[in-house]
Amino acid sequence: MIRDPMQALERDLQAERASALARITDLFEKALAVWEALEAGELAPLESAEARLARRVELRDLTAERLWMLIVQRETVGLRDHRDILDRVPKEIRRRIGPRRYVPRPTG
Repeated sequence: MIRDPMQALERDLQAERASALARITDLFEKALAVWEALEAGELAPLESAEARLARRVELRDLTAERLWMLIVQRETVGLRDHRDILDRVPKEIRRRIGPRRYVPRPTG
């Protein structure tokens, strides 16, 4: 039994970090799988080149954002070497790592 409240708090925080890492890992893996399906031509075709480009950009940016979130979360639990993950990710996505840019949608 832990009697020191700070030890108990740190244990709970570490458990939450680990849980968050599992959640973001799952989100990243799903995004990467969809990206790979897109690149392999396994997704349903869209009607226009503009729609295909928009889908590609959205999936690329989503995957890059989730990669960034995964790396940040790994850092919080003390995992500093990300080569095993980064080696699996295409350069196009690694170059875009970070939060997605907010682009306001036109109104009207």
